[in-house]
Amino acid sequence: MQLPAVLVPTRPQAERLSTALGWLSLGLGAVELASPGALARSIGLPRSRTLLRGLGMREVAAGIGIFGTRSRLGRSLAVWARVAGDVMDFWALGPALSRRNPKRDAAMAAVAVVAAVTVIDVLCAVALSDDD
Repeated sequence: MQLPAVLVPTRPQAERLSTALGWLSLGLGAVELASPGALARSIGLPRSRTLLRGLGMREVAAGIGIFGTRSRLGRSLAVWARVAGDVMDFWALGPALSRRNPKRDAAMAAVAVVAAVTVIDVLCAVALSDDD
């Protein structure tokens, strides 16, 4: 994937960034596992506790994947897995964007955060995947 060089972090920056993304995965996963009901209610996703627990397990697995390897290829794959997880997050947030959801503004904010993190994930994954 070719992106403008100014957007893609250097390899050392991507390594540090992937560490931050690993911590983000572990933290978010912990919240989704420990308090899925409160998280669901905060954005208007009723009856989503099982789904959020599953997403929490995926986040923890992504964090473990990032921290569980020293190779650039392994980190690259783990960060690409985060990108796939971001797609799942967008899908999961979809129902909360209904005009009937009284917490739609909070859901829209959550979508904006996921979008921003997705950009960071993609830029980091691209930098780690670069063969030069």
